[in-house]
Amino acid sequence: ATPRSSARQLVREALERYGLNPDDFGQFALCDVVGRPGGGGGTAGGAWQGEHLREVGDWERPLVLQELWKPKAGWSRRFEIRRRQDLERAGD
Repeated sequence: ATPRSSARQLVREALERYGLNPDDFGQFALCDVVGRPGGGGGTAGGAWQGEHLREVGDWERPLVLQELWKPKAGWSRRFEIRRRQDLERAGD
């Protein structure tokens, strides 16, 4: 990934890397997830739990987003690939 890589390109590359059909990239979305260990309860050593999720637009540049916007202290972010149908169900 480079600062010029789009979310769409990164999803396609990830599918290919994991042996899935890269032409199915339209079924998946890159998501910007902000969370913290223990799901916000403050428990040290707890599993990381995402609390806020935003679908990244296909043409957005995730590495630029990461550089320009940093979560507050105690929070972290990661990018996850999710099925679009699961995102649509969660939004209902």
